[in-house]
Amino acid sequence: MWIDQSEYRVQKVAFYDRKDSLLKTLVFRGYRQYLERHWRADEMYMENHQTGKTTLLSWQDYRFRTGLEDGDFNRNSLKRVK
Repeated sequence: MWIDQSEYRVQKVAFYDRKDSLLKTLVFRGYRQYLERHWRADEMYMENHQTGKTTLLSWQDYRFRTGLEDGDFNRNSLKRVK
């Protein structure tokens, strides 16, 4: 795992298979700071080195302080969400 030491943001994560060969690499790009506190990446890029396949996740419209509480994430509450 590669971490930006100044802001403690994950930059890259390498995943290995059981034979200790490089399997996948996940790269975080386009970090922005929200509410002067929360760092979030705009993109997450995963590359599978064994199959050659790639995935790009693009994030936008982050929302903070939406009124959710810890109780909104218990087992019963999550079962009711559709």
